[in-house]
Formats: sequence, C-alpha cells, structure tokens
Amino acid sequence: MDDKPEPEIIPPSGTKRAVPPPEIEPSPDEVGPLEQDEWPIIVKLIYKPIRNNRGEDVREISLREPRAGDINRYGNPIRVNQDGDVLIDERKMSYMIAALSGVLPPFIEEMDPRDWNSCAYRLRRCFLPDPAAW
Repeated sequence: MDDKPEPEIIPPSGTKRAVPPPEIEPSPDEVGPLEQDEWPIIVKLIYKPIRNNRGEDVREISLREPRAGDINRYGNPIRVNQDGDVLIDERKMSYMIAALSGVLPPFIEEMDPRDWNSCAYRLRRCFLPDPAAW
C-alpha cells in the first residue's frame, strides 16, 4: 500500500465573511389584501402571435373582468383539491380566455403553451374563493 501523508488543512486567513441575515416572509396575517387587478388585463404574447377574429396577427390580448355569468356559461376553470392544490381545468380555461378576450376558441388553441399559461395564471386568482368571506 502507498503510505501518502494526509494533506494538512489550513484554515483561511484574513477576515471572516459576514453571513447575510435570513429572509423571513411575513405571515398571512401581516400581509394586506391582494392588490386589485386593473381591467382589462393585457397579456403580451411573447412566443408566437395569434390571429384575431379579423385574421390579423396580434401580439397581445386584452382580458376583460370575468363575471359570474362567464362561470355559468363556461364552467369554473379553477378547482382546489382536498390537499389545497390549485388546479386549472385546461378546457374551461381556454373557453374562458376566449370569452374574456373576444377571440374565438380555435385561435386561442393556436397559442404557444407558454403564452397560454401566462393568460391562465393571470386569471387564476379571479376564480379562487376569498377566505375572508367565510
């Protein structure tokens, strides 16, 4: 066997580095109510333009504020499961994006998935219940 000496560990010289303080997020009780969205919400289509109802290429869509009647017609696109996970029903959300933007569903279906998700996640909060009402 090779008898190699263990390397000597030399501590670093000089000044010690300061450790930044931990970031502590405020508790839900310390956070104020969610900021209200200003309507219409404009979502930029970063990855691929879509056609509107007049056949023009558009690089952003404008979403009006949803109403209860939209949920009645197209269904609630958001569900919360028993574990508290927020789930998006893709079919209902596609129809909701179409209704709120005034762009026909076949054109919404041509969106790049990343742009579609940008729209869906901007709208998600609108369809969640507010615990303050319970």
